[in-house]
Amino acid sequence: MNKINVIVKMWFDNVNGNTYHNVNFNYNNKNYNSGLTYGYETQYKVTLKEILIKNNLINKNIDYYQLRDFINNTFNFTIINVKSQKDLEKIDNFTQI
Repeated sequence: MNKINVIVKMWFDNVNGNTYHNVNFNYNNKNYNSGLTYGYETQYKVTLKEILIKNNLINKNIDYYQLRDFINNTFNFTIINVKSQKDLEKIDNFTQI
């Protein structure tokens, strides 16, 4: 099974001391982008879940273990630390792998 490549950009705002991320992926020739989202460490997985539910790609009542297995078996994550908010918000073109 081909996995879906998810690009996660992370940015640390030195002025305010906050960490932000942006989750991007392509599924069935449609790009999904979270936009600027507050959260650090693996919060991007929660953001991915919210995108999937919002776009009816998974059931909102999925339990924790089913979700964990689904995410681990379906997605590859590439984490990129960027230097600015502008870099974080830049939308890239993605392809499925």
